[in-house]
Amino acid sequence: MNIEYGDDLLKKITVDILMGIAIILEFVSLPILIHEIIGIGLVFLIILHINFNKNYFKAIPKGKYTLKRTIDLIINIGLLISLSITIISGICSSQKSLRNLTIGKYKISHIHKSSSIISLIFLGLHLLTTRKKLFSEIKKLH
Repeated sequence: MNIEYGDDLLKKITVDILMGIAIILEFVSLPILIHEIIGIGLVFLIILHINFNKNYFKAIPKGKYTLKRTIDLIINIGLLISLSITIISGICSSQKSLRNLTIGKYKISHIHKSSSIISLIFLGLHLLTTRKKLFSEIKKLH
């Protein structure tokens, strides 16, 4: 195994694991400031995850679309949209960490809660459709 590739793979898997931990923590009852800080960290982890998987986005317009590939794309688009709504509504409803933003504290918290649940559903579907790739990447580390 190429050491550089192994390092990148280890970084990618580490980001995925940290994202999983952050997502679980976001659904645990925590003080609002901790929830917001973890949420901000999660946004950065999502950006890193997307960056590690940029080849997927480059491949979207290429090749033939099977039913599985179409379903994967729909799930990933749904996940991106629901996460975007969750992030934007989270920023807008921030009570502690971003309270100095002039947007803040609308009744948007209902949208934030609903979109986070929808994101969780899409995340479950995303994990279901990418599990083979994830397990094969973990095996490459051995």
